[in-house]
Amino acid sequence: MNLNHEFYSGEPIFTSEISKILNTCDDLKNLMIGMYLIEEDKFLYCNRVFKTLLGFSSNELVNKGWSFWFSLISPCEVLEVKRQIFNFFTIPFEQDVMTLQYHIVDCIGNRIYIKHEILIYKLKKKVFALNYFFDISEKEEIERCVKINGGYRDRSFLKEQCTPISSREEEVLKLIADGFSSKQIADKLFISNHTAISHRKHLIQKFQVKNTAQLIKVASKVLEL
Repeated sequence: MNLNHEFYSGEPIFTSEISKILNTCDDLKNLMIGMYLIEEDKFLYCNRVFKTLLGFSSNELVNKGWSFWFSLISPCEVLEVKRQIFNFFTIPFEQDVMTLQYHIVDCIGNRIYIKHEILIYKLKKKVFALNYFFDISEKEEIERCVKINGGYRDRSFLKEQCTPISSREEEVLKLIADGFSSKQIADKLFISNHTAISHRKHLIQKFQVKNTAQLIKVASKVLEL
């Protein structure tokens, strides 16, 4: 088990519950996972799959933190990934989940397409984030193959099944799908919080759903969110 022992011992959170979680992570074969302590700005744990898939010791991430992980990211993508991750952790619980996709390079120079999911949890008054890293390089290759052979995605034939929405409503809808609150949407689009809330309500009415979760599910069938 690859642990940051400085933060593992003596903390109330680190009881049998946490040990069971980490033991489960140790048994994984293909999923890279890292536990990050938000307040301490430290990685507590990373599983051995990092070594299997990337060739790097998981102790690198535990000992060096985000700076090590960022060093693996493609130079043309790293600044945007850093910005989004730092913003995500600036005010925990504004959002409790984020998904990113970007490229990294393993120890022998292979380029790998990563889907990175971050989920925030609270356990025994301690707030931490589980980072899931999926290798989706094969998915990227399949999509590239489809495109170079003339394939494309076009959901316009489905749009007649839903009520048309304005370009502004589509902007709001995409931000909702990305997990932004009404206040954050207002700030990003330079509109009032009241207007952002109104857009959300109108979208729920137009798609004839009961809540935001249903809105995203239904809208994703007819729009590229």
